[in-house]
Amino acid sequence: MSDDLLYTITITTNAKMGSVIDELLPCIDLFPTSYFDRDDSTACLSLYFESSQIAQGVKVRVMKSLKEWTDYTDIKLDAIEVIAHEIKKEDWSETWKVFFKIDKVSERLVIKPSWKEYEPLEGEVVLEIDPGMSFGTGSHGTTKACLQFIDEIAEPGLSLIDMGCGSGILSLAAAKLALNPIVAFDYDDDAVRITAGNLQIAGIELEGIFQQDLSEYSSEQVFDIVIANILAPVLLMNAGRIISAMKPKGFLILSGILHEQFEEIVEQFGIEGLKLVSLKKIDEWSTGLFEHK
Repeated sequence: MSDDLLYTITITTNAKMGSVIDELLPCIDLFPTSYFDRDDSTACLSLYFESSQIAQGVKVRVMKSLKEWTDYTDIKLDAIEVIAHEIKKEDWSETWKVFFKIDKVSERLVIKPSWKEYEPLEGEVVLEIDPGMSFGTGSHGTTKACLQFIDEIAEPGLSLIDMGCGSGILSLAAAKLALNPIVAFDYDDDAVRITAGNLQIAGIELEGIFQQDLSEYSSEQVFDIVIANILAPVLLMNAGRIISAMKPKGFLILSGILHEQFEEIVEQFGIEGLKLVSLKKIDEWSTGLFEHK
């Protein structure tokens, strides 16, 4: 192993399948740096490791998971290429930056990489991030829809819980919009560590960031806004636990749902006493805003 090298697993495919894979990889504790070229409809998802041995093991795990995901998604293995290669650390540290641009994702929220200059317009709220290998950029359809809903319903002083916080970008947006208190958790220890680090860099302190499996979540605390950006099967299995975190007049944002899965989500959460009040469709993903009936 060389201190000058990073060992990379790169998944290339079309933008449609890349969007699905980008959402599924965190389910096996992998968090890619993803680039989508809308002009030629291609996607490149990269994972970086300090060891060649670890990278090769991850490649095997990715190939196995892709094969399993073909059973319930539109993923087609013959349209996907997975390769392992080496890059120099200094090359990676600069070249990945060209993929990230300033992006206004909602009426008020603007995501800005830390190395770019931007003068916000009146009323805009800038989320300055340093994506690297850890921080989502907000470009994924599920994340963008969640950010848009947060912007639409946020009022200073409302409380929020971020279930499945990933890199922390939703919690960061909520804090910048003056929501308080904010609690975030994820089943993955790395995601919790990354969220805490990213928010610390941004100067944001939440009420709590902790490791928690949603299937075991229980709390007497309830929130004005509950966000669960996970995957449809997990949402369905934990509908009651998710709803238990809502205040009687609160809002629930559900995401990570493929279009063809959304009807079942509405039906199940309807049985649990919620109604759909707004729907956003971005790329292959549906995101819903719910409230109590």
